[in-house]
Amino acid sequence: MIRFLLAAACALALWSPIALAQAPYADFDDAPAEQPEGAAAQAAWRSWSARSATALAETGRARELAFAALLRGLADADPEGPAAGSAQPVAPDGDASAWRRDAAERAGNDALANALLAYGADEATRLRAAQRWLGADPQNLAPLLVRGGSVDALLADARVANRFDLGMLEQVRWMQAALLRTPPTPGERAALADADEFVPAEHAAITAMGLWAAVAFPALEPLMRGCDVDAAGENATRARDCRHVASLMANTSDTQLGRMLGLALLERLASTQAERADVQARRRIFDWRMLQWGRASATLPRDGAAQFARLLADPSVRTEADLIARALQEAGVPSEPPAGWQPPG
Repeated sequence: MIRFLLAAACALALWSPIALAQAPYADFDDAPAEQPEGAAAQAAWRSWSARSATALAETGRARELAFAALLRGLADADPEGPAAGSAQPVAPDGDASAWRRDAAERAGNDALANALLAYGADEATRLRAAQRWLGADPQNLAPLLVRGGSVDALLADARVANRFDLGMLEQVRWMQAALLRTPPTPGERAALADADEFVPAEHAAITAMGLWAAVAFPALEPLMRGCDVDAAGENATRARDCRHVASLMANTSDTQLGRMLGLALLERLASTQAERADVQARRRIFDWRMLQWGRASATLPRDGAAQFARLLADPSVRTEADLIARALQEAGVPSEPPAGWQPPG
């Protein structure tokens, strides 16, 4: 079940570092392996998610409507699209479009509802939702990146930001609770479990994590290109703004992918050997923790699903780094690598 859901998430998003940083059951140095799944598992996923979407939309609440539209879009995606690893959506679903419009009208300043809208909406709805999210949290870099726009405008607006918080675990917890409202049928459970034990809380937690990973992380290519050393090197203002954004991502991200990209950007912008060595030392610790987390999870029953669900339910676990620290502690793995250790490859 877990491998199917994680593979599905990776298939729904063009494979990228998101899958690497967000999938807790894959080794850090390996791309998630493709898992052949039968038609029964695919059909079970589609039928269950379709029923879940309909039930959520019937509540008439903004979050549920936005999530229902997102679920419907992912369930309708074609995993056999022409580009390897990409998902090709079918013609726009009328129900999903109506749900999204209703959600946009009712979302107000609800950051979670607006985030869900921004993840799976048309351009106009995405911009409106991201702007409302930003209005409710003006010092957060995350809605700025979701909003997008020119690099110069983004960097200028980011000067007041003091953190990069996508709200990953808050959103995954809410998605998990929402998915638990519609239990799979006995036939769907059997297909999704694929001979493993089916535990509803674990299934919903892993599904929610996979869905979030497939859609939530903003596109950062324009920012990374705009903060390339060649682009920023001759512009002191841009270089300063880029370092500010990189530091926020490396130091305050609630996701490991955010931290990884922030470190990469800091290394790219380093102006001295000492700065570069400092970033490389931090990246070495980061790589160690990610690799050991994947290995420790792989030794647990059902690839660590029970532990993941348990830690997800703990409100003291606020960030992905918190979750990893707890998992390593429980596995008896030190949080820093031994002297001389280097990541494989």
